[in-house]
Amino acid sequence: MTQSPERIAFFDVLRGVALFGILVVNVFSFGADAAVWTDAADRVAWTLKHIVFESKFWALYSVLFGIGFYLQRMSPTYTLARAVRRLSVLMALGCLHALLFEGDILMLYAELGVLLLCLNGLPNRWLLGVCVALSLSFPLGHLLGDDRGDERPPENSEEAIEWLEDDLAHSPLSIGGFSDVVTYHSGNIPERFWADWQYPDSGLLVLTFFLLGVYFMRVGWPRLQMLSFQSGYRLAASFWLAGLFLMGVERYLALSVGYDAFGKSDASALWVLLGDLVYLCATFLLTGAWFVSVWCWTQGNWATALRARVASAGRVSLSAYLSQTLIFTTVFYDYGFGKAFEWGPFAVCCFAVVVYFAQLMICHWWCERFRLGPMEWLWRSLTYLRWMSIR
Repeated sequence: MTQSPERIAFFDVLRGVALFGILVVNVFSFGADAAVWTDAADRVAWTLKHIVFESKFWALYSVLFGIGFYLQRMSPTYTLARAVRRLSVLMALGCLHALLFEGDILMLYAELGVLLLCLNGLPNRWLLGVCVALSLSFPLGHLLGDDRGDERPPENSEEAIEWLEDDLAHSPLSIGGFSDVVTYHSGNIPERFWADWQYPDSGLLVLTFFLLGVYFMRVGWPRLQMLSFQSGYRLAASFWLAGLFLMGVERYLALSVGYDAFGKSDASALWVLLGDLVYLCATFLLTGAWFVSVWCWTQGNWATALRARVASAGRVSLSAYLSQTLIFTTVFYDYGFGKAFEWGPFAVCCFAVVVYFAQLMICHWWCERFRLGPMEWLWRSLTYLRWMSIR
């Protein structure tokens, strides 16, 4: 794959892959995570999402944010004022995006980016120490604090159906107009990155992966470039085997003792601590598995046409990410096609695949004609306080 002086092709491909994983997880937000979906295809789709995608792709994208921050920090045009403006514009875009979708990450990235400005100068040893402390906030916070406050899963299929029908009948997403959706989501602004510290997708863990991205550029990037093709495949396979094994342990704990990574658990405190540590380690390993697997892909000669299109999506990932929200809110919300709480896991996964491949074609067409995506152009122009060339 050719590489322009301004871009590193591997990171574009990685960002394009992460875009797909985030889409897969986000489309479950409209009822597909309900316990009512028990068909074999739905259970397989949900399990695949949980084991391979959930938590792994916001982590991957967060590593990329840290990498991007490092590259900008090393740029000769870097200034602190410009970095603050960049985060401010991202925060504004996130606030607008959050009015449509509760799962916005842009506000969180903008807020934690300020902390990254303060911490990025730490020596490598201290940087890793902070990463360890931040990552342990999830299992230890859950152990020492109260439970997460979520509803317990339904006791039977009748109750699960009742809950889903209640959402279908009363949620602003399924019965509200555009103004109702905006009002419903406005309570999530601004993002409170400290509020979910007991969860496996907490803001503190996002900051951990930011810092790991910085650390990788300092230490790991030169080593990865020296890695042989065979060594890369062995490393990826090791990550996959270890990560999938731990996710198998997590699923066993869920079925045998009632552990739940995201909700209330029926297990004892020590079983929950073990489950949290297993899930946390699996997230790190499988994030690394995706990372190294994409590196191996960019070094080989297979599926190069697909890789070029994935790289194009990665180049305009902000525009693609926001357009995903416009697509699935139009499909799911009542002011659009009103499919919220009607599609199960298998249906939304198929929908995600169709949307993603359509985006690959559109993004590739765009990148053959323009230097920047429309939102990237706006973001960069407001950061530099002058209109940038988009062609």
